[in-house]
Amino acid sequence: MSDVLSQDEIDKLLQALKSGELSAEEIKREEKKVKLYDFKRPSKFSKEHVRVFDMIHENFARAVSTYLSGRVRTFVSINLASIDQITYEEFIRSLPAPALIVVFSAPEFVGSAILEMNLELFYTILDLILGGPGVPNIKRPPSEIEISIMRKELMNILANLSQAWSDIFGFSPTIESIENNPQFVQIAPPSEMVLLVSLFLTVGKTEGFMNICWPSSLMEPFMDRLSSRNWFKVVKKEQASEKIQQDLFNNLNQMKIVLSAVLGEAVLTVREILELEVGDVIRLKSHKDEDITVHVQGKVKFLARPGTYKGYKAVKITKIVEPEVKE
Repeated sequence: MSDVLSQDEIDKLLQALKSGELSAEEIKREEKKVKLYDFKRPSKFSKEHVRVFDMIHENFARAVSTYLSGRVRTFVSINLASIDQITYEEFIRSLPAPALIVVFSAPEFVGSAILEMNLELFYTILDLILGGPGVPNIKRPPSEIEISIMRKELMNILANLSQAWSDIFGFSPTIESIENNPQFVQIAPPSEMVLLVSLFLTVGKTEGFMNICWPSSLMEPFMDRLSSRNWFKVVKKEQASEKIQQDLFNNLNQMKIVLSAVLGEAVLTVREILELEVGDVIRLKSHKDEDITVHVQGKVKFLARPGTYKGYKAVKITKIVEPEVKE
């Protein structure tokens, strides 16, 4: 059927409606669905790409939550809030001033990306790390000293981001600069589409957002890897890795190692050793009613009592010696 109906086709259609051969509902179902497309904001990422981004950054959120909880010694909750396709100009305009904007890159990237954190979250984490209560009420931009202290934490957050991406695309992130004014950050043309990943953080009583901006030009070289097929290949690879680990464990169980029971020890000079004769008695440091040590590969592992078992010399384990933990 063409887009414009002739008079004859209209008459036949009305006749079919009157006779009941065709219902209005069927006509509505046959209508063509039109999808709006904005040429000023072209879609660079498919639904499949966004789905893989979702899985990657869910893993990132869990990893950073665990890391920060250990660093600030309080519960940190991080949830993936949204993933949106917007222009770079819209992203920059949405940022408050002042803000904490971390521009990062990697040798594997063609360009740079942005990690932006709410300043209240920044000061809360800083205050907790320095031993404070974690309830700062600061509205100014961070000082050079504060940024210097937090640079390590920001670098570790980026390291967790890199780890979350490692199965799809490996990169080694480095911090290019840390800015407070969004207008001074120009890593892409204003009209370029970016993928904005928003994470909602709860640190103690402070809540806020952390955003990651991925420009489309940066993602293009490895866009073909952002597919569910590749993601499930990674899952199968991890399962294969678990089988390899089990095989290694089984092989280790069959390895032979040296085990020796030491009855006692004594310290002699070279002269005393040269003057030893048949019948001489060497005094050991241990008594006959004390436990002896059992060494595994030269290291003390057990305490035992010497004796015999079915006509053979033997030892009976009395205690397991725990290894010393170095502080």
